[in-house]
Amino acid sequence: MDKKPFVIRRSLALLLIVALSSALFLALYHFDNKYTKAAPQAITGALYVSKSDWTDTPIRYLKDGWRYYSDRLLTPETLKQQGDNYKYLSIGELYNFAMGNPKRSPHGSASYALTLYLPEEVHTYALELPEIYASYRFYVNDRLKLQMGEPNSEAYQDQTQCRVITFEASGKVTLLLTVSNHSWIYSGMVYPPAFGEPLNVYTIRGLRFGIALIVVIATLIFAIFTFYLAIRTHLRHNIWLFFLLYLTTAVFTSSSVAHGILALPIQPWYAIELASGYLVTLLVVLLQNRICDTKGIAPIISGSLAGAICVLALFYGLFATKLTLPMMHAFSNMVFGFKLLTAVYLLFTAALAVRQNNTKAMILLCANIIYACAFVWDRLLPNYEPVLGGWFQEWGSLSLVIAIGVVLGYEITMGYRHSLVFAEEQRQMKRQLTMQVEHLRQMNQKVEESAKLRHDFRHHLRTLMTLAGEGRYEALENYIRGITEINEGTRLGRLTDNIELDALVQYYSNLARSSGIQFRARLSLPEVLNFPIVDLCGLLGNLMENAVEACQRQQTGDKTIFIAGRAQDCQLEFVVDNSFSGELKIRGGSYLSSKRNGLGLGISSVLETVERYDGVINMYADEKGFHAEVSLPIRLAQHSHFTV
Repeated sequence: MDKKPFVIRRSLALLLIVALSSALFLALYHFDNKYTKAAPQAITGALYVSKSDWTDTPIRYLKDGWRYYSDRLLTPETLKQQGDNYKYLSIGELYNFAMGNPKRSPHGSASYALTLYLPEEVHTYALELPEIYASYRFYVNDRLKLQMGEPNSEAYQDQTQCRVITFEASGKVTLLLTVSNHSWIYSGMVYPPAFGEPLNVYTIRGLRFGIALIVVIATLIFAIFTFYLAIRTHLRHNIWLFFLLYLTTAVFTSSSVAHGILALPIQPWYAIELASGYLVTLLVVLLQNRICDTKGIAPIISGSLAGAICVLALFYGLFATKLTLPMMHAFSNMVFGFKLLTAVYLLFTAALAVRQNNTKAMILLCANIIYACAFVWDRLLPNYEPVLGGWFQEWGSLSLVIAIGVVLGYEITMGYRHSLVFAEEQRQMKRQLTMQVEHLRQMNQKVEESAKLRHDFRHHLRTLMTLAGEGRYEALENYIRGITEINEGTRLGRLTDNIELDALVQYYSNLARSSGIQFRARLSLPEVLNFPIVDLCGLLGNLMENAVEACQRQQTGDKTIFIAGRAQDCQLEFVVDNSFSGELKIRGGSYLSSKRNGLGLGISSVLETVERYDGVINMYADEKGFHAEVSLPIRLAQHSHFTV
């Protein structure tokens, strides 16, 4: 078979995923980005907002033109005395107080100031302050509106939270933020604050909070579900990794929810948040290695590297107060290399598993492509700060978590299906044992009747001799006929030389006839079939059981069942036909159960057996009834013929 068209279609599908994921990230960059939201920005420390500007743009992100006062904790009074001793700064341009100078400490103090020129009418405004590291005071004009922690070095205490303040103002308004950080990697105001109408600001905040809460709840539900499966099922090692993955994802995604409702200190929460992100990557690598059945030393190296990065990230966060700027740059470069290697490794292992016909690896390969695209676009478009969603690599990681969840669902579904089929096979085996016991009982009964007949035979001979001597030929003929009938009653009818199949067919023959069903069998089978007899009896038992049940439900017409079988050309071939009345349930070309929703367990067991032994099955219905034709490969042996 030419695989070239299939390979081309698969390659085009993967290219389509690249295109769609890239389009997603470009759309996020343009439409969910604080830096691309069109609105007038401050120039040289002043923002002028007219009434028409306010009407056209009721919410804006204050990212440009902040006056930055390094190493100073100012107040509204001391701000007026600073003169020109400052520099202009765009929020997000720098992430700590070192200002790019490796000789400076990334920790310390600083102040940010911005002057707003608003419409002359008094109006209520809202300002959302995202997480500011790590303690601060915020002033509007001369009034202290918000304080988190204690920024003074003598009594320093870190604390941060995403907060919204409202105030009434008109004309000239001065915003002043004074920050101290001796606790964390980032310092000061890292994310642009939102400024606008209270309704708009609270709406955006609520949507962002709601999206994050939905993700947290969903991952927690999956974590609880996988924990339940871990303690109640025998899926063993993988299920615990699934549980840890969803629990860690819930911890990582809950940070935005927690920072929105709680005022938290930096340690240990931010260190845990940082480490949990890399722990998600570690668990994804471990699970993909197992799902893709990656061989050799690669799983050991990849797992060890991801684990080392995870531990290093935890210590990096816990000892943030001791870090210098060169150490931060070294860690950042190391993490960049790790993420690049992880993206390449995940792509390679998933692609190799797909090539080896691993059915579960294709969904992982698609998610890995999204993850790799997220990594690329994160580097190509660094000036990105989401309004509602997450960063590019958070979306990429979420795609991996979802893909692994799909694989988990597939494994659970298949495991449940196999357990049901196994239970059905167990039921058939118990029934088969019952049939064998009944068959043996009948044989013993016939043997006892035969022994009794042999014991009484001398008496029959005396009677025959007496009748013959007296010339009573008519009585002699009737007596012989009676003996013959007794002898025929002691013979056990055989449908085939194979004992197990004979017991099975005899059982359903008796069951059918007791229900008023005409049962016919034409079996041409050897005593030794060279095929697993338990599986064969399970297959035929399910087909005959369905046939008997269909006839028992039949309301009109003659009730008939016919089974035929033969061994020919290294194939075992069987036909099971039965009459029925009513309508058959069909979905997607498959016949559904009449007793429950979905495919019947008996049919599922039959299909699984046929597939396991590379056989062929054809099931169809017409005006004559329902027909099942099965062909299974065997090594042909000599056989005898029986017809009933």
